[in-house]
Amino acid sequence: MLEAGRVLGRRYEILEEIGSGGMAIVYKARDYKLSRLVAIKVLKQEFALDETILNKFKKEALAAGSLTHPNIVAVYDLGHEIGCDYIVMEYIDGITLKDYIKRRDMLSSEEVVKIAIKIAEALKVAHMGGIIHRDIKPQNIMVTPSGDVKVTDFGIAKAASQTTVTATGETLGSVHYLSPEQARGGEVDARSDLYSLGITMYEMATKELPFTAETPVAVAMKQIHENFPDPAAKAPQLWPGLRDIILKLTQKLPEWRYQSADELIRDMKHLYRNRNYRLRNDNRAASEFGRSTDQIRLEQERERARIAREREERMKKAKRRKNTIITLAIMGIVILLFLLFLLKLLLDRMSPAAKEPASSQTAVVEEESSTPEESEPESSEEETQEEDTTAFALPGFVGDQFESANEEAGQLGLYTSVQTTNDDTYETGTIMAQDPQEGEMVHPGDTITFYVSLGPAQVLSQVPDLFGSTLEEAQSLLTENGLVLGDVSEDYSSTIPEGSVIGQGTSEGTEVAKGTSVDITISKGPQPQAEASADTASGTLTISQPFTKADENGKLTVLAYDGSGNATKIFENGVSYSTFASLGGVMKVNYPSGTVKIEVYLDDTLLMSEEING
Repeated sequence: MLEAGRVLGRRYEILEEIGSGGMAIVYKARDYKLSRLVAIKVLKQEFALDETILNKFKKEALAAGSLTHPNIVAVYDLGHEIGCDYIVMEYIDGITLKDYIKRRDMLSSEEVVKIAIKIAEALKVAHMGGIIHRDIKPQNIMVTPSGDVKVTDFGIAKAASQTTVTATGETLGSVHYLSPEQARGGEVDARSDLYSLGITMYEMATKELPFTAETPVAVAMKQIHENFPDPAAKAPQLWPGLRDIILKLTQKLPEWRYQSADELIRDMKHLYRNRNYRLRNDNRAASEFGRSTDQIRLEQERERARIAREREERMKKAKRRKNTIITLAIMGIVILLFLLFLLKLLLDRMSPAAKEPASSQTAVVEEESSTPEESEPESSEEETQEEDTTAFALPGFVGDQFESANEEAGQLGLYTSVQTTNDDTYETGTIMAQDPQEGEMVHPGDTITFYVSLGPAQVLSQVPDLFGSTLEEAQSLLTENGLVLGDVSEDYSSTIPEGSVIGQGTSEGTEVAKGTSVDITISKGPQPQAEASADTASGTLTISQPFTKADENGKLTVLAYDGSGNATKIFENGVSYSTFASLGGVMKVNYPSGTVKIEVYLDDTLLMSEEING
């Protein structure tokens, strides 16, 4: 710990400590050279001695220093002195988003979207620079009094603590915000950061975490296996479109999430302009999606009741096992004492004293019983036997689920430690081995190590290039590579003929698990173009037929902007080819005086933008 007044690098004066984490301590300091306040993150001594951690600290600090964006805390300098390695960063006069959430009442949907857009903008810049944050959470996001949002700790490695979990030798970020692939100890990419952002948005919207448990491993298991809770169940006032976005961000498989921060930003900006905006068939993995809240709640209550029944049975089993052990121990002691008594009688009969007259023998016995020094060892032996009754044979936990075994071990007065690894035989969360072994004698307060399975290691396959293929060809290519066809959407293309693939949800060459679904987008041919003309005298906009086929339809939206840039929705309704045909091929819409610009959208695609003069 550095004392106030110490100067680093002959320019940074330490003023006070402002934060501490598992790996470093953060100080507020004054930069004499540029006359400004800075924040200095100093690596803790125990990590500074580890060459691997130190090199990673320096390397990733330099990478983070290359990021420049208003929503990213800037890194200014990297320094080293004897016993002190540090990073100099932008000083933010504000509080963490975690504290911001705690101090506020339920955040409005509008505020959640505004903050999330700024975080996503920061992630977009980082991902474009090849940097994955790995630890997005409200504690790593700063909010200033003026409402600015700053993401900090880009690429900085985290040390294990009570809120982290270690799998297959890799240290992971805060477990409550981990993506399922991080919880398994797998590879992470930009979509892992987006999952963590989804949980952060869930917390902003509900003031709660989606998954909680008594141990980090139990939380990680929930991230992997349990359905993500519906945020609308906790926050009924939530915009439906924001619910859609949070659920899409938190899909179990990366292929089902947003594939980039840019896609996410586009949807959130649509939602910010129009709170009725909804995603279309984009949330697929969560089994509860699309069903009513009452249905979900009923199933969750049934599941909780089932778990409670199983837990009660396990507790009864553990109690019976404990009682059996105690009974056997008592019986063993009684038998031992009885054998010792028989042995003593036998020795007494065989001793020469037994052949002497009764009066003499009685005198000897009385003399022995009157000697306290000779009776003490017998008392000591009895005390030792009483102490030994605290020991008991360790039950077998192999094949049990970690959560139930951990609970039973706690009831027996044992501490537990956990090591996890992939295994093809045992299901995820199942105990594969234990140390000490079953039947070994242990005492309350001893520690038992559980070796927990993370399930089989994933078999990976490369995603083929589907661009330009027909739907049938794309399906065949995916099957050849052990993959399946996911959702098929359509979009316009001026260069790719109708019926051919113009986009795929997972990029070519990406390694994914066998059986993963890959979404594709099929060309609908050239995008329809609507022509419009404005009659400034009457304030009427005339829109021509935007469809080219008789079976086409969509939602038509017209926005009118005034001179200050404020938009007014002057038309929004479902239309079709026949709608325009019945109107003679054109539709007339009146716009208010003062309008300087008109925008026409078909669904969410901008068809035209018309400047209004006069």
